[in-house]
Amino acid sequence: MAGKQLTPRSDGEHLHVLGSTMTITADGDDTDGEFTVVDMLAPPGFENGLHTHAPSEVFHVLEGSMTLHIDGENHTLEPGTTGHVAGGRPHGFRVEGDEPVRVLMALTPAGTEDFFRAVGEPTEMRTLPEPREVTDADLEALFAVGEDHGFAFMGPLPADN
Repeated sequence: MAGKQLTPRSDGEHLHVLGSTMTITADGDDTDGEFTVVDMLAPPGFENGLHTHAPSEVFHVLEGSMTLHIDGENHTLEPGTTGHVAGGRPHGFRVEGDEPVRVLMALTPAGTEDFFRAVGEPTEMRTLPEPREVTDADLEALFAVGEDHGFAFMGPLPADN
């Protein structure tokens, strides 16, 4: 049987992940392994690089603007816009403009939250971490942990096309 059925706005598990903040609002324990929901806040210019993973992923932008790169094509997502990436397809995103983006992500099946927990640092509030340079050591650790969780990283996003 699934765990919690409702997550109040102030709740959720907050993690700082390489310059962004991920708030896990529903995980596999809550959904009998069916899906994960993450409320992500990322600063202007944030990019997560080209990658693949088995779960399908839905992005619904609440605030700000981002470019979602899927299979060689760029798609602009603004507030109210939803993008979908089928599992296994190369994709990534970049935050555009001068404002942070807030995006609700749903991944199915559940499990990606374990990757976020492995690479993230717990934090008390859903606020952006202090900006810092991502180091080669950060990326090496990310790639190693990602591989253990079914991620394949392919480098930075291609230049705008």
